Amino acid sequence: MNSERIKELEQAEEELRLRRERGRLAQRAFRNRKRQRAQPTKRDEVQRLREALRRIEQEARDDDRPELLRAIREAAEVTGFDTVEDTERGNAGEEPIAAPLLPSQDATNAVSATGAPSTQEVAIIPQITPDNRGGFVRMLDCWETTSRAAKPGPAKMDVRLDYGLWFDAWRFMRTDSPPLDIVPYLGKGMKTFAGHLFWSCGQYLLDLCRKVDSYGDSTEARIRIWNMVQHSKSLHNVRYIRALAEARREYRDRGFIEGNNPAGESDSGQVLNDHVLADYRTRGEDVGIWLSPRAVEHELRKRLSHESFRRLEHGLELWSSKELEDPLVEVVKPLIQTLSTTFICFGDGPRWRADRVDALLKGNT
Repeated sequence: MNSERIKELEQAEEELRLRRERGRLAQRAFRNRKRQRAQPTKRDEVQRLREALRRIEQEARDDDRPELLRAIREAAEVTGFDTVEDTERGNAGEEPIAAPLLPSQDATNAVSATGAPSTQEVAIIPQITPDNRGGFVRMLDCWETTSRAAKPGPAKMDVRLDYGLWFDAWRFMRTDSPPLDIVPYLGKGMKTFAGHLFWSCGQYLLDLCRKVDSYGDSTEARIRIWNMVQHSKSLHNVRYIRALAEARREYRDRGFIEGNNPAGESDSGQVLNDHVLADYRTRGEDVGIWLSPRAVEHELRKRLSHESFRRLEHGLELWSSKELEDPLVEVVKPLIQTLSTTFICFGDGPRWRADRVDALLKGNT
């Protein structure tokens, strides 16, 4: 009896052992299946992280902050970024080389270790071709076509100076002299009728340019810009006209113009205006019918009494004040708004036909 009992206990113990062994095998198989399913996801995550680090390295290549470069290098070591690059180069049978030195859109200078400059330009061809527009198509060409540099490709960073030196020379250059065409509209001149009109026109042009950059359907903005410049071939480079407006606003706000602005010279507007006047003389057209902001102010002064114009000047000095409630200024504000959206460009500032100005002033005075 005791032997049978012992045999039953041994069988029960063996069955329990086998059941536990089968449980361990099932758990091991489950973990293996789970690990195999997770491996592709982890590989994808690591690959995406490496690609993100590669893009960060490319964008920060011309940044000279050591803490940024150190952080990028530490992240690359964690993900094996450098090891992957070395392996790819080794499989291709190539030695590691330096990143290509190419100029940026801001005319960045790249100087190699031997002192030789390197430049390359890539032209972007416009895609919009409006039919039956004539000069409008040429304006779009000037708008869309630009020279931009290719971004530096990925390259391993090491502590040796066996690669080129990259620096932006324009960041150390700027123009401190004001453009000649905006001198009458700086300082106290900003608060005159002519000053408000001049800067409103520049702001309107830049707003149209931003609409062209930001909106998919920007045909109306392009046509408005074309109406400003179509009267002279010298003005058909719209990118340069925009650079003129940006340079003048930059000087007004900051007191200097960055050296990378192509229209940052003090006589840029005057030179362009000379070309426009030459076009008019070639066509035999009279430029005397066009009025500048100061000429429009002179016409307004002639139509107001001395006391009324002095009251207007005082009101314009307090243009943005909430306490200002001068009916005369409230009448002039719509006039400035209308003129600032209907001008044409002459290189050194906006212009309006004398007969149109006369009609507007008769309706507002």
